[in-house]
Amino acid sequence: MLTFYPPLLAYQIDSVKIIRYKIKQLREKAMHDCFSDEKTKISLIEKFIEEIISGKKERMERFYEIFSARGFSLELEDTTGNVRLSDESHGEDGEFLEILQNIGYKKIYNTAHQDAINNNDSEDASQKRHAYFDYINTQLFDINNMQYVIELFSNKIPVDMYRLNWERDRYGRFEQFKACEQLPKIRVSDLEPFIARLTKAVSSIGISTWSSCEGHWGDPAYIKCNGKYHRLWFQALFNTFIKKRLDLVCNWEWLGWDDRCFIRHPEGNLLELYLEIQKVACLVHNNRTLLRNTKKQTCQLLTHKHKSMNQKKWLNIFQKCFEESFTHNALLFY
Repeated sequence: MLTFYPPLLAYQIDSVKIIRYKIKQLREKAMHDCFSDEKTKISLIEKFIEEIISGKKERMERFYEIFSARGFSLELEDTTGNVRLSDESHGEDGEFLEILQNIGYKKIYNTAHQDAINNNDSEDASQKRHAYFDYINTQLFDINNMQYVIELFSNKIPVDMYRLNWERDRYGRFEQFKACEQLPKIRVSDLEPFIARLTKAVSSIGISTWSSCEGHWGDPAYIKCNGKYHRLWFQALFNTFIKKRLDLVCNWEWLGWDDRCFIRHPEGNLLELYLEIQKVACLVHNNRTLLRNTKKQTCQLLTHKHKSMNQKKWLNIFQKCFEESFTHNALLFY
């Protein structure tokens, strides 16, 4: 049996037209906002690069600053001017760096994101050592082309199983923190560009992190630590050393329930935010040997009696350890 529906009345037709018009407006606005955000990001990257290479006349120096800011652990030899990956780099950083010679690297590099824990790390590393650990031919990288550099800093890490990977969870437990185990190295390709350098720096001094973020759509950047011990150690380092040695403008906020350190500029200035993250990363990196030794000395004093302490006591103990170490080694800081 056929069912007949009455024709739409005039006011109903007008309502449909209005709805369609509103939908069209929303789509156009979304496209405009997306285009506007893209233009803003490009402008931000251009200004960021201008700041970090300011005063660097030699190509080697500019390469070093750009790719260090991108998260690569590099060494620049004063005598020869040669650049190479440091031994603190992940074994796959050489391959990723080589792929970055191509401005279209995002279409070429399809390696799945992970927590960078390689169960085969015990194998002979020399068999898979990339040539860039000895020497990088910087002429192969088009760093004088701003469009190329913009592509280097516009890579986003998708929210996938990498974000939900719990393999690193054991490094946040008291026993592993106390043992001061060497942390698995982190691949640059698993890090977002503007948070990569800080993530690598804090990891190099024994602070275990995962799923850190450079900040998107007005949300703050953050470092996410593996458990309260690493977060409190980082917080103590920040309170006793970082904020006393740098003139900081951003707010560094510590959340105990989530073990994150949120980093936000009070006025939403992303350029100043990202430059400050670079400054903190450089300070930590330049003092990494002393900071690593401080952690080792502190962990040797920990017992299972400490395990039941509340977080305020942990923070006080960590801060006291840092202050004593810094007083003893005052002349070693950079």
